[in-house]
Amino acid sequence: MTGPTPATTPTPRICPNCDGFASAAIASGGRDTQGHLHTLTVDCPVCDGHGTILTPAVQLAGGRA
Repeated sequence: MTGPTPATTPTPRICPNCDGFASAAIASGGRDTQGHLHTLTVDCPVCDGHGTILTPAVQLAGGRA
């Protein structure tokens, strides 16, 4: 394939706070009458439950900060 190379979108980086595991289910200890565990789903506060963060613009430009 010849011609100009297409522009690439910046690849997101894995969140350093949660290592990509953005949500966790935490058992609160009790069970209901049908035997199911009561769980809470908690999202990572840094990436808001996405598991990735955007690359800073300085790294994309290749320059120094």
